[in-house]
Amino acid sequence: MAFLMAIIIFSIPWVWVNIESIAVKTAAGDIAFFHTALKLCKLLWALFKEYIPYIFTLYIITAAGVIFLEERNPDRTIAWLLALGLLPGIGFIFYFLFGPDPKRRAVFKKYKKKRFYQSTFSEQLPEKEIYTNDIVPSKLVCLLEQTAHSRLSHWNSLDMLLNGENVFPAIEEALERAQRYIHLEYFSIAKDETGLKLFEILKKKVREGVPVRVIYDSVGSWRLGRKFIATLRNEGIDIQPFLPVSFPMIRRDLNFRNHRKIVVVDGEVAFTGGLNVGDMYLGRNRHMGFWRDTHVRIKGEAVAAIHEIFLNDWFFCTGQTLSEKETFWDSKGIPDTPLPMQIAASGPDSNWRAILQGYFHLFTMAQKRIWITTPYLVPDESLKMALTTSALSGVDVRIIIPSRADHRMVFWATRSNIDDLLAAGVRIFAYQNGFIHSKLVMADGKWLSVGTTNLDNRSLDINFEVQVFVYNEKKTREFEKQFLLDMYQCLEFNLRHRMERPIWDRIRESLGRLWSALL
Repeated sequence: MAFLMAIIIFSIPWVWVNIESIAVKTAAGDIAFFHTALKLCKLLWALFKEYIPYIFTLYIITAAGVIFLEERNPDRTIAWLLALGLLPGIGFIFYFLFGPDPKRRAVFKKYKKKRFYQSTFSEQLPEKEIYTNDIVPSKLVCLLEQTAHSRLSHWNSLDMLLNGENVFPAIEEALERAQRYIHLEYFSIAKDETGLKLFEILKKKVREGVPVRVIYDSVGSWRLGRKFIATLRNEGIDIQPFLPVSFPMIRRDLNFRNHRKIVVVDGEVAFTGGLNVGDMYLGRNRHMGFWRDTHVRIKGEAVAAIHEIFLNDWFFCTGQTLSEKETFWDSKGIPDTPLPMQIAASGPDSNWRAILQGYFHLFTMAQKRIWITTPYLVPDESLKMALTTSALSGVDVRIIIPSRADHRMVFWATRSNIDDLLAAGVRIFAYQNGFIHSKLVMADGKWLSVGTTNLDNRSLDINFEVQVFVYNEKKTREFEKQFLLDMYQCLEFNLRHRMERPIWDRIRESLGRLWSALL
């Protein structure tokens, strides 16, 4: 499109000079505008067709250069170069829709320099004897501080919330009690019964004088529609899109999406986890069935850390800074019992892949067990190597994945990774009681990670995510008990049976693997 515009622009002087010779005139000698414009369009189209091979070749070379210089993933670099070289037509279309966009990364880097919100915690530290048996892994804490600017907070509480029937009532209760502000950030908000109920609560709080701000991803929530968004704004809800696009289902901007789910109320309580907002997450979708997911409710110092992520995203979307009243953190209501945790955010605005690096550290330092729940199992080579090496070293590695697909290509890409992991001794289970969407990592019964991040390239490298890292035996064991209950609803994969699967499944897995390399 840029080359076509360039041709038109550079053609203007020629057209201006030669307008008399190309003009179509009437019997009276005047220029017939319509017929002249039609003739001009035909001439420009003929010119464009003549130079199409050169334009196309130059675009391919330019795109290949951008990929080669900008892409951080060597596997993806090779995949894109092969796609552009061997299948130039199809490769060109795929690159236009899904390829890397260095301009976006430049915007993110510029935005990163403008971040100014930084959470503050209590200066009172727990007694050292509380942290025994290496409960707080100092190297992991240091890693997340360096890569995600994530400070270790001590005075917190965290509640595990299972599935929509527990998550939505807990969030609604917190919203109803709001007095200072309500801040929400979601990848997907549906305009169905569940979504409309949420917005009715928000409208009610606005009428009560509580400021309400909502960030929604313009691709994940594209079905809300402009008219509905305008209605919400007229009702007083300050709702803003994250990276708005004109045609969300066919644009390259499908990359760099905000996959975070954050709710902060009055600086007192925060929620995050795997659940978006919609009826599907209450099991009302016939195809997906029961929706198994995990959210967390957090109180204490970590609320300020989660709020910091929202405030910086709000600044990115609007350029607005908020008053002290609307960034308030309730430092007086922190729990008395310490629960050390870090809130890690990652995305293309960072020089580091903070959550991926946090996972890698967890996988490599585990001595006894690594238990994982993820809807998509498409790790990069570093995480795959860490998991296989741990399993071969005698660590109990177990992974729960769905047995049904919500996104077919990613489903088959997930299946393409199973054999290598099984061969190394990793145990993999397919959840049978509906669709499992939780994002959990537990290591050695002491360390826990829960949040919005899937174990795939899109979450770990392209999208904006948030993940909670918790360092506590009691809390980790609580999540491990639920993991075992979920495991009882699963069928375990067997490598010998996998070798006997139909050739058509092998083809789909191979296609899924190729597709995942482009993401």
